[in-house]
Amino acid sequence: MPQHSRKRLTTGKKVILGVSALAASGLGVGLLVTPSATAGGTGAAEALEQSEAAAADASATKAAAPRPLAARTADSTVVSGVTVNGGNSAHVGTTNTQTVTVKWTVSGGSTLYGSHASIWRGTDLDSGMKRFINSEQFDADADPCVPSGDATFSCRATFKMAPRSDLTNEDAGAWKISLYAITDSATDVRTDNAKTWYLKRWSRLSTNAAPEPVAKGKTITITGKLERANWDTHKYAGYTQQTVHLQERSLTGSYATTSSHRTGTGSLAGVEKKTRTATTDRCYRYKFEGTSTTPPVAATGDCVDVR
Repeated sequence: MPQHSRKRLTTGKKVILGVSALAASGLGVGLLVTPSATAGGTGAAEALEQSEAAAADASATKAAAPRPLAARTADSTVVSGVTVNGGNSAHVGTTNTQTVTVKWTVSGGSTLYGSHASIWRGTDLDSGMKRFINSEQFDADADPCVPSGDATFSCRATFKMAPRSDLTNEDAGAWKISLYAITDSATDVRTDNAKTWYLKRWSRLSTNAAPEPVAKGKTITITGKLERANWDTHKYAGYTQQTVHLQERSLTGSYATTSSHRTGTGSLAGVEKKTRTATTDRCYRYKFEGTSTTPPVAATGDCVDVR
């Protein structure tokens, strides 16, 4: 997050305690922001502005601290272990609110003046930003970080994604994490993209093999439908022109792909259909590998009794 590229705002300065003082007081470590720095109910530009103002306050508090530069514990603040949902993409359906959890570790300084993570979508924060969301901790004026060792802090931020109020289909795909960490080290961390992650529209896939039972030598038709959440209509709809794999196994074996094809369009949106000749008892299922906007899914298998 280049400091020269955007105007910095300040919301007031708060003194942050170091590790030893916090241990004695039992308080947490982090940036204390004023109510004007919370982002509840604001647009992307204002949420970004408030995040930057909080970072500016932390920098100002650091500059005003009496501790001289030579006494700082390290040359650089280090942010490591940035994860979203434990390394997994976030999947949201049509009704239930999904909690997105971001974790990171800050080290390199014995005093943490501020660290917060925000999530955003777009090409860049200066001119191509589509969404910018501050965390629940930021909105609640709460510290996301706690001491976890010698000059080390563990941080956790959560974000609520409600499909009926917060999301449209355009929001599916790549998102980034904006993160800052300001300690008493000489160099701080401010980055627009500490991690890229994916927010996806929940998928579901069905399989039905019929008729069953079936006489040996007759035709079995395996029908399925691939659907995904539509965040504009809050319903599930067929996912068209997507590659799905028909997999088969014996009653006791493992599934293996036997053919692949694309789902239908129009009145057959998301539908897939294949036929097989009945030879012996067998189980069938469809499997979808997923895309950047939709998670992978495998249907529940359907076994056919051949007589």
